Amino acid sequence: MSAKLLKENFPGMAALAIVCAHIATTETSGARNPRARHREQHMAVLKQALPGVGKGLTRPESVITLADGRVYACDKVCGVVRVLPTQGALVPLRFPTEPFIPNGIALLEDGSFLIANMGPHGGVWRMTGPGRIEPFIANLNGYPLHPTNYVELDEQGRLWFTVSTLHVPRETAFRPGIADGYIVRYENGRSEVVAESIGFCNEGRVSPDGAWYYINETIGRRITRFPILEGGRFGPRETVIQFGGDGIFPDGMGFDADGGVWVASVVSNRLVRVSGGKAEVVLEDCDEAVVQSVEQAFAAGRMGRAEIDSGRQWTLGNISSLAFGGADLRTLYLGSLFRESLTVLPSRWAGARPVHWNFGKTVLDT
Repeated sequence: MSAKLLKENFPGMAALAIVCAHIATTETSGARNPRARHREQHMAVLKQALPGVGKGLTRPESVITLADGRVYACDKVCGVVRVLPTQGALVPLRFPTEPFIPNGIALLEDGSFLIANMGPHGGVWRMTGPGRIEPFIANLNGYPLHPTNYVELDEQGRLWFTVSTLHVPRETAFRPGIADGYIVRYENGRSEVVAESIGFCNEGRVSPDGAWYYINETIGRRITRFPILEGGRFGPRETVIQFGGDGIFPDGMGFDADGGVWVASVVSNRLVRVSGGKAEVVLEDCDEAVVQSVEQAFAAGRMGRAEIDSGRQWTLGNISSLAFGGADLRTLYLGSLFRESLTVLPSRWAGARPVHWNFGKTVLDT
């Protein structure tokens, strides 16, 4: 969707001039000094809600965009919902297990969707039509999967998925120093763990050039990457950037066409672009006193669900993901844990084209 169309469809878009300006820019030395910290001087609550698309969504944590303007989001009730153009009748998912928490989603070329189940039974599930779901990857080496956070398809047809933690319930892993998440490659019907000891393994993505796998460590509070070697093995890990003390708990991830890595942060509702040793806050919706209260709880080892969810009190609804869309890939769609629509805003950076960009009809396009 172009900036012109955004303005036509959302009369309040002129107010985004302030939002689209750089709110804050801080320098780190990136991988050269991965323990570097940065702290913003000020935090800001949005004065008015940004435009949204979709209505009545439940936990639209993950977003998929296509070249022809279609937009899909995961939904706790229906599994996956087509947001644009608006889907007709919404069919609740027949839950295969309780609780079932749709989290990251991926689109396959046959039009079906894969859903990572963040519930305690985990696994990757395949949505074959409205309300219909079947197991796709249910176990690893004969053992049931733990809470499964994200799943992605790459250019070679391989799947990569992340398991956040071995802790039950997963909230007990919201502590400094806990790092028991792992990354799995699925290829030719086989699953193989390619990386372990991840500090709450969240959204992970293969870089646009296919050379690296990037992962957000939410509790490790950093972006980590691994070189992808022959056969899909990983080389030594590298820290791209280390956050801390600034309300950034990296959740969702994306890439732009200029090589920037984007992060959607829960707690602080911050949208951050990382490039060239700099972390730039593009958007935020948070209160400094609340964020510092969460920071204190985290440092004291008593952070729980209430702290992670604190970003729900502001209009962005605890942002958790991002996707570039529109014909020019300059429209940002933000998923969240609590807003009932997807936040939409223009971007001056064009996004990198996703693998599924030109896929055809999906199982929700009847």
